[in-house]
Amino acid sequence: MSRSSWESRKLRYWAECSGRSRRPGLPTSHPAPAASPGQALLESRLLEQLGTSPDLCAHPFGIAAVSGSTGTPLTLHLDAYMGQERDSFPEHCLSRLLPAAPAPGSGDDLPGIPGLRVSGIEARGRHLRLHMVEDLGQKAGLVLALPSGLAEGWEEVERRHRHWCEGSGMRPLWTTQGIDPLESAYLNDYPSLGRSRARRAPVGSALLRRIALFHTVTAFYRVQCWDDGDSWKIDARTAHPRALWHDQLLQRLCHPRWGLPVNMSHRFCHCAEPHAPYQWGHTCAFYFGGRSTGEDDPIYLRVHASPEGHDYNRQIKTLRQVGAPAGWMARALPRQAVQHHDQHFSADHQQ
Repeated sequence: MSRSSWESRKLRYWAECSGRSRRPGLPTSHPAPAASPGQALLESRLLEQLGTSPDLCAHPFGIAAVSGSTGTPLTLHLDAYMGQERDSFPEHCLSRLLPAAPAPGSGDDLPGIPGLRVSGIEARGRHLRLHMVEDLGQKAGLVLALPSGLAEGWEEVERRHRHWCEGSGMRPLWTTQGIDPLESAYLNDYPSLGRSRARRAPVGSALLRRIALFHTVTAFYRVQCWDDGDSWKIDARTAHPRALWHDQLLQRLCHPRWGLPVNMSHRFCHCAEPHAPYQWGHTCAFYFGGRSTGEDDPIYLRVHASPEGHDYNRQIKTLRQVGAPAGWMARALPRQAVQHHDQHFSADHQQ
């Protein structure tokens, strides 16, 4: 294959994984380079914290795109809102990521990622820079970028979250120097959990760096992801009568040159068979195995044919309210369901 053909495929893979438009001159031969161990651990923890949001966003996990290159922090371009009430997704990120000492006597666990700190606010208030404290020996950082359409900046978002913590009796830790004794105690109390997270961090980081695949090459209207202690679980829902869109995702994740170091180990799926019996509620399951390590099931993907049937009014309403792209919604949701929602929406406003 010619160099120009490989370059074109690399640019397409980068665009699909990052959610950004194609651009020439990628600074590395790999469109989604692997992170250092400390960076991978931070990125996998972030995916763990944001991957199980109960509310819909315009993009899976509320991340519209990622950008960055070797030697620079990964930048996550966030959605503005989440949920039917249009709650602030940037503030939700802070509540999930930034550590705070629980209210005395509450018995609550330490929220956020222990050791994560705010480095500063840049780009006229649009970029929030985060880093891990050096005490943990992890040189790692991230940048959270606000969407251009959001009027408020990170100063307002951080101030509102700080006031909420203080009003709840919690002590913010994200601007303190060094590791707090509460954070040290938390980490020391769960050493085996820390070791297992470090072991699965490369896979979690690699998934985060390809997060846009769940929006660019699939038709899943909801995706959730979590680390269950043994492997990364990905739970996706499709509104189509057959799960037609999972093979595109599998091909990208297992790409022999740029994908994760995994192969498909077990596949339980009959939806592609032309005469296979089919019912709503059907689930396709895919188990991945380590390509070189021999580790079993570092990723487990489930794709559900959603039991909602043809009634997706609630999902369509929420996705429209949080600003989901119309083109993606047309792919992810059946045309009849969108038309049904629009007719009822129009009729309600005419009454």
